[in-house]
Amino acid sequence: MSVSATNTESRATVILAEDDPEFCTLLAFCLYQAGYRVESCKSGIDLLHRVQAGLDGTEPPIELIVTDIRMPGLTGLEVLEAYCDLPRLPPTICMTAFGDQETHELAHKLRAAAVLDKPFDIETLLKTARRLCPPVIHNQSSRSMS
Repeated sequence: MSVSATNTESRATVILAEDDPEFCTLLAFCLYQAGYRVESCKSGIDLLHRVQAGLDGTEPPIELIVTDIRMPGLTGLEVLEAYCDLPRLPPTICMTAFGDQETHELAHKLRAAAVLDKPFDIETLLKTARRLCPPVIHNQSSRSMS
């Protein structure tokens, strides 16, 4: 789901990690319609690998992470924990069906920008995403040279 753009702007890349295929498809479609380039991961391990690839430059940079907390292999929080000491990590929105106070506090401690309790209104996710990362990135040519 990517769209070609001019050399001065492009869609911001969102990595969406959700193990429920139907919910993942719905969220990916909504984020895409909102103007984002969306890549999906089905597990915490896939998310960990994609984040690393974005950081080391073997894959395009990531501007926003949207992750379920409970997934096979590694949880979204375990992935955040693996990168919490980095000075620059893309903003992260965590989603959970088990959103107790302790989970929210731990997510924020690991530098999650937002935690959404399932079920949530899709517009809430989109407003949060827009606040953390605009869908369009300008000056693509200067961004790719860094």
